[in-house]
Amino acid sequence: METAAAAAAERQVEIAFAGAAGTRTFLRRQRVAYPFHVGRALYLPGDPAELCTVYLQSCSGGLFQKDRLGIALTGASGARAHVTTAASTVVHSMPDGHAEQHVLIRADRDALVEYLPDPLILFPDSRLRNTLTVRAHRESTVMVCDAFLAHDPEAKRRPFGWLRTETRIEDEGGRLLAVDRFAIEGRQLLEPREGIHGPHTIQASLMVIHRADPAAALEALRSALPADGPVYAGASLLPGDAGAWVRLLSADAVALRQTLKDAWSAARERFTGAKPGTRRK
Repeated sequence: METAAAAAAERQVEIAFAGAAGTRTFLRRQRVAYPFHVGRALYLPGDPAELCTVYLQSCSGGLFQKDRLGIALTGASGARAHVTTAASTVVHSMPDGHAEQHVLIRADRDALVEYLPDPLILFPDSRLRNTLTVRAHRESTVMVCDAFLAHDPEAKRRPFGWLRTETRIEDEGGRLLAVDRFAIEGRQLLEPREGIHGPHTIQASLMVIHRADPAAALEALRSALPADGPVYAGASLLPGDAGAWVRLLSADAVALRQTLKDAWSAARERFTGAKPGTRRK
């Protein structure tokens, strides 16, 4: 079942993709309200001919205190969809409250759904609760990522308040397969902490939910990870035979972004036969 938070959130975005083998995936249904804007369906050079790319844009300039945002994406049987953001999302200062964003992704048999937003940029005193629920058919593939970094526009090293995230992976009937919960306070990143994050203040994760062959997902992710360098990364199987995932830590935003892209590219090639085309932002 959906989490209570996801069910309670008013969804400003509802998008349903439909398609079939050999034909272009299209937006069968969309309902979009402020603060979001959905760009038109794009079919990019280098991508599989069936794959539809959609950019989500924010008209408000980020997440603000007391925002309660909801996004629902559905990939019907045979659909191939990639959803991303036009830029990173700024989480603004919130002295008297917090913001919430709840995302629900459904993937039917033989669907491919990718939800790969750009990183969150956490401003001083920002507080965000983020949930993501993926309900995936055994014969589907879903790729999701999240990343964050802290930024003080005044360069005074003021920390963000807190970030709490929860990712739930469910089967097509709503049975829980895996859950990942993450909570951190900004002050914890001000100084290196051995055994926790060390010198790495930028973090990201990528999950490849592919229940039919979790080992293939893991092999693809591991093939893209660097043996050394500025990015510290590790990949493993998800519980419940849900797929595989990788978590990345770094102090170098550019290097982390490239490693995350490489891991996604390897997974895309493994399950579609082609690496993703160039995406301009």
